Amino acid sequence: RFFFTYLLPHSAPSSLRPLLDKIVNATGNGNKHGHTRYFLFLVSSPSVNSEFTQKRVKSANSKYRRVPEAFIPDENYRCWPSYHHKGCLLSVFDVNEAIEICDSYSQCKAFVLTNQTTWTGRQLVFFKMASNHIMPDPDKITYVKVTD
Repeated sequence: RFFFTYLLPHSAPSSLRPLLDKIVNATGNGNKHGHTRYFLFLVSSPSVNSEFTQKRVKSANSKYRRVPEAFIPDENYRCWPSYHHKGCLLSVFDVNEAIEICDSYSQCKAFVLTNQTTWTGRQLVFFKMASNHIMPDPDKITYVKVTD
């Protein structure tokens, strides 16, 4: 139950979360075999994964400016479920998911891709509320929201 409730949804792409919610509900209702096995098959199915990948095609160039080898040391805000207690550090599938997450938080004005990953292979990203102070860092890439 802990795995399905906390670990699996936390590192899952947002488009797969409704399906994972069904898995959590199926295990919570005591149905440990039939429905759970079926939903796990759907999540791991190549057709679901390719559908997820195709839905995520969008351009970051118009909304965000890419700053290679850069990091924003401050400008943190807290979010849930963050891997960091003083900031918003989440795992993402790719840059497009990071954009989607940043767009969903009103205070998010930039994000920093790190070279660290979770045990599932997802990339860790810091979300920031400003980009006033950008520092060089060869291991990170920063994306700053373009304002009109």
